[in-house]
Amino acid sequence: MADDIPLTLLWRGYEQLSPPVRLNSTRKAASSILGESKDFALERLRTTSSASSKQNRNASTDYMTSISPPFVYRHGRRFLGDASLPYPLPIDLVELHRQTLRTLMLMRVHGAPFCSPFFENSVPKRVLEVACGSALWSSACHDYFKRQGYSNISFTGVDIAALSPDLKAQGLDWRFVQHDLRSVLPFPEGEFDFVFVKDVGLTAPEPALGENILADALRVLRPGGVIEVWDSDHLFRTLLPHPAIPPGTTEEDVDQAENSATYIISPSTSFAKAQNKYLSDYNTWLQQAFDKHRLTPVPCALTGWTFSSDPEAIGNIGTRRIAIPFGEVRWEREGIGGEAAPSRGHLRGKSVVMAEKQSKIEPRTLTTDQLALRRTALTTTIQFIEALEPMLKVESGKRQDEWDRWWAGMTNDLLEQNGTINGECLEIGVWWGLKKG
Repeated sequence: MADDIPLTLLWRGYEQLSPPVRLNSTRKAASSILGESKDFALERLRTTSSASSKQNRNASTDYMTSISPPFVYRHGRRFLGDASLPYPLPIDLVELHRQTLRTLMLMRVHGAPFCSPFFENSVPKRVLEVACGSALWSSACHDYFKRQGYSNISFTGVDIAALSPDLKAQGLDWRFVQHDLRSVLPFPEGEFDFVFVKDVGLTAPEPALGENILADALRVLRPGGVIEVWDSDHLFRTLLPHPAIPPGTTEEDVDQAENSATYIISPSTSFAKAQNKYLSDYNTWLQQAFDKHRLTPVPCALTGWTFSSDPEAIGNIGTRRIAIPFGEVRWEREGIGGEAAPSRGHLRGKSVVMAEKQSKIEPRTLTTDQLALRRTALTTTIQFIEALEPMLKVESGKRQDEWDRWWAGMTNDLLEQNGTINGECLEIGVWWGLKKG
């Protein structure tokens, strides 16, 4: 990746472009978390700001479907006004910036804009980004391939709201298609070589996620083409001490996890319920709210099931599940309990041999970069909770003054009192595969 960018610089650009929000006072100094140039990151903030204010009515937009979604304002935030749309997050500049920080953080965690190993010797010619938002991923992917010497790649973004900037002006072969993902994608079968799907778990009710969106993404992918899906769970758990590295993990993935101070997880990884009172409250309210809207709070489980449920459609399936703690963790700092991570002596070729259980483990001291990455995970999570305030407040049963006190207590606990010291974390997942012919 390119030059590292300090988190303080991103936050400075964020504050210059954003209206005041509750988290402005929490953007503290941290350094060097993201593998992109300073100009790249701040330009993404500026261009998404411009796109939001102008509604992106420019020549790069291809309106293949006629959609002008009305908006409504709740708690000072702009949301889609169609009550039949399940998407619960705001459509505004503050949310775009949260998504920008989260996406840049994830690319740093994974080391690239994608995890699929199929582009080592060849590159796609036609790329589709589903639920593209500000099209940050398409821009980053274009820049990634350009650094490898490949530039003859076309990118298409599809979303219900026109939020992406004019990427043609930035040198991309780009088109945007405004489209409601609850309907069939407006592309012929086999049009794309690479389909990238990110954070679609909130765009459609549970059955539609697997049966419609991902199935339709496969339809427009050519045989032998690559599909890759990124998502994050919205319920938070506590990672138990020193999880063992899953068998079969590659040395490259181990190195990436060590460098980012994240943890590779699997279905056998041990978790406990959130120990933090505020995150426990949030989990309860979110589960109730999402049940009413038929949304899944754990899209990673559903996506994993979808990928494995139809072996006739997708082959060469790979996956990467990661836990990102929200801050310093007691058992890391004190080096107690659990299973030790493998040392270099345990690495054999491309596979990892699980370490023996130990009662005492070397304490782990996080670098400034690693702490900043975790701080970004926490900050974007608190912003996510803030974005869901209208539905969470209803489920909490609190009056506005009661909610404000709860919010103040939560932000103080999580941001000032190290309230996630027991190991509460953000769980993310990536899945990829080749479409069978």
